[in-house]
Amino acid sequence: MAIIGIDLGTTNSLAVCYRDGRADIIKNSLGDIYTPSAVSIDDNGEILVGRIAGERLISHPDVTAAEFKRSMGLRKNITLGKKSFSPEELSSLVLKKIKEDAEKYLGEEVTEAVISVPAYFDDNCRSATKLAAKLAGIKTERLVNEPSAAALAYQAEHDFEDGTYMIVDFGGGTLDVSIVDSFDSVMEILAVAGNNHLGGKDFNEAVADHFCRINDIDRSALSADDRAIVYRLAEQCKIALTTQPVAMMIANIGDKKYSLTLDNNKLIEISSGIFERMAEPIRKALRDSRCRIEDIDEIILVGGSCKMPTVRAFIEKITGKKPCTDIDSDTAIAVGAGIFAGIKDRNDKLKDIILTDICPFSLGTSVLDRQSSEEIMSFIIERNSPLPTSKEETYCAASNGQTAAKFNFYQGESRIPAKNLYLGELEVLHPAADKHEPTCRVRMTYDINGILVVDVTTLADNKHYSKVILSKGSAMSEAEVQSCIKRMEQLKISPADKEENRLLIARAERLFEESMGGERELISEFLGGFNVALRSQNNRSIRAEYERLSELLDRLEEMY
Repeated sequence: MAIIGIDLGTTNSLAVCYRDGRADIIKNSLGDIYTPSAVSIDDNGEILVGRIAGERLISHPDVTAAEFKRSMGLRKNITLGKKSFSPEELSSLVLKKIKEDAEKYLGEEVTEAVISVPAYFDDNCRSATKLAAKLAGIKTERLVNEPSAAALAYQAEHDFEDGTYMIVDFGGGTLDVSIVDSFDSVMEILAVAGNNHLGGKDFNEAVADHFCRINDIDRSALSADDRAIVYRLAEQCKIALTTQPVAMMIANIGDKKYSLTLDNNKLIEISSGIFERMAEPIRKALRDSRCRIEDIDEIILVGGSCKMPTVRAFIEKITGKKPCTDIDSDTAIAVGAGIFAGIKDRNDKLKDIILTDICPFSLGTSVLDRQSSEEIMSFIIERNSPLPTSKEETYCAASNGQTAAKFNFYQGESRIPAKNLYLGELEVLHPAADKHEPTCRVRMTYDINGILVVDVTTLADNKHYSKVILSKGSAMSEAEVQSCIKRMEQLKISPADKEENRLLIARAERLFEESMGGERELISEFLGGFNVALRSQNNRSIRAEYERLSELLDRLEEMY
């Protein structure tokens, strides 16, 4: 039985197992290390997960979903054809595939996983991630912050040298910045800051909007298929600028061909607002950690979006330091999660490594302001407090003769309670007290697994009240969770032994949508031959037609 680490990403997900003294990146059923975080439903009602689903984002946008990590913890439904899923359910399908692929790769059952999450995920998002794992049949006691996992991977690569590091984790949908101090095999997180709705997707949108603006296209009026084509080609254009100075975007919409030539200077111009939003968490993390940029030994970049030259140049510009590039930004988080799984599994080589964590958001209760009588926040545990932590405050009666106090608890940084995340409440009784007389002592205890315990002691009669507050998360009862598990088990999952052929068909359908004229005719002809071979069930014919169609698609993709 194995414990694995999983990087559940916005764009791609991957898994790592720590064994034989090293982090082993797990390959999926297609031989890839990356599994696109995408889900689709085919005409027969079968669920497709991973690369096949990713290819169908253009050809079948109405029954395909991606980037649902950005909606984790929200009461939101995503419709795929006639079926409706929550973000947690879609994530569970990705996690289930990763689990099954890992079991095949490792040759043993996977019983538990350490899953990475953005450091700035609140309790709802973290609870939703644990629910997704539960629906996938994976025990998940511990979530690890993505920058912490990246720092662990960097430290393992450098034999756990002492130092202070800034980790900038910029992925497809989220941005996290952490300041990490490492000494004597102890890795202490000093501060985190971030934005759960800022990532590579925003650059894709900026390029797509610019393309439509330059070509006088009303993007909102495009069909779902054409919008999907423009978005994918915009993403490809952005990726091309990672390795070349100029990229061209060509889209066939209706019977017309539209184009755009883009360089990194223009990308910076059309994405100025994105860069402004990136700067804020970097400054906030430095401020909260009480570190100056001169105190930082290395700036470590992870996440696919950090490979963009414009992003690297911007980070160097605002920090004055050249970022470190000697770890794989795409796999660092998964490797760190895998190493943490090894620590949790008490691996001998890692037994002396200690990774501390912090509370990313402040925790407190609402009180009446003495001057305005309006509800305001009283923070008990400040953000970036080391975990586990336990702190207390004393509160007074709000009116004469008061005999009860109701404490509403929140997570967040706003002075206005309603703008923060509501966690729960606790009501207590106490002897009558005069206005402004101290009546209660409130203690909040928060552990590394995100469990919050609230204790209230009434001062006059020394009575104790206590409550464990777990995140509302998906707001599902245990009965609802079990019902959801049964419903998910009834879904027809496409078998892994058909994946290679299904992927080729999905790729051909996607290129057909992107092409015009003679190219479409060629794809249709070759795809028809492949389908005939599949129906014949003759393995030699299937292989011959597979290679024929695959070579054609390779040639066409090289043209773009």
